Amino acid sequence: MERLAHIDALRGSAVLLVLLQTLFVPLLGQPWLLQHVLDPGLLGMLWFLLISGFVVPASLRAGHDDAYRFLVRRFLRLFPAYVVATMIVVTMLGPAAGWFAGATATLATPSFEVLEQYGPLPVVLVFYLLCLGLQWSGLLHSVSLRSTVALLLLALALLLALARQLFMLNLPVTLPLVLSLMFFASVWYEAQHEGSSYARRRAREYARHTLRFYGVVLPVIFLAGWAAAPTPGESWPRYVLTYVLGIAGFRLLSSRLPMNSPLLIWLGSISYSLYLLLPALQQLTHRLTTGLGLDGGAAALITATLGMLLALAAAQLCRYLVEQPFILLGKRLTGRRDMQPLARLHSR
Repeated sequence: MERLAHIDALRGSAVLLVLLQTLFVPLLGQPWLLQHVLDPGLLGMLWFLLISGFVVPASLRAGHDDAYRFLVRRFLRLFPAYVVATMIVVTMLGPAAGWFAGATATLATPSFEVLEQYGPLPVVLVFYLLCLGLQWSGLLHSVSLRSTVALLLLALALLLALARQLFMLNLPVTLPLVLSLMFFASVWYEAQHEGSSYARRRAREYARHTLRFYGVVLPVIFLAGWAAAPTPGESWPRYVLTYVLGIAGFRLLSSRLPMNSPLLIWLGSISYSLYLLLPALQQLTHRLTTGLGLDGGAAALITATLGMLLALAAAQLCRYLVEQPFILLGKRLTGRRDMQPLARLHSR
């Protein structure tokens, strides 16, 4: 249960960072620290993805988790809540926004930083497909192969960054990069929780080997890719530092510094619904405060606070009325009774 609690708490920390970036950072104007050093929202989304990389391959490799069961559970876990969130987003923001509930920007042109444009959900779905393909081929259990996949995806990100700079192409450079990090997280899981001490040592060696490549290649990816089309007022070191902090923070908080705060665990349990519903609830609170004739700095703070409270309440309601019933249905359809701790974690 300790693993389950501290991973959910880490997911809750990611939720807090996304809430901070979405609702409260805009109230600060344009502080130098957040323009040039750290992106809290990106850090939170990186932790979401690293957690998925941490738990998905391990749960797929468990004896009771074949591909069919995984697909049924994932579909019933993700799709019903997504449909509800899409309906709400369409109502609040219009039809064009509804197809990608939770996305943070326009979908017209591929972005260098895919997480800030599309959000983490499309990346997670691509990762699911890659894991299912590796499981179907019988290779998902191999820690050396997953480490190799992580390095190949890192190399692909580097090639896209160089192509973006040389040919001025709009390429989603960080898509293979974050997928690489997710496969690294799956190796990190074995380094922490594999039953055999030899297997743990072997996984740690692969993890250290992969981290060395990240240390060399990450700055080149962001320097090359970002220099091709920089965003005014921002700098590429901000992205490098955020990714480095994301990797280092994930390693520490998933191993040596586990968190078990009940508040963070609760936030982690509603993270998916909150991620989907936050844009619509933010727009709703803005309309409410505008309708009341509030303006100025106090109105902006009231809007942000009310938006946070409404989003948390709506996410809890969606979790209780939509997510949990379909999660239970997925368990019944796949015949699962006594789940192992990791499987319980991934069904949350």
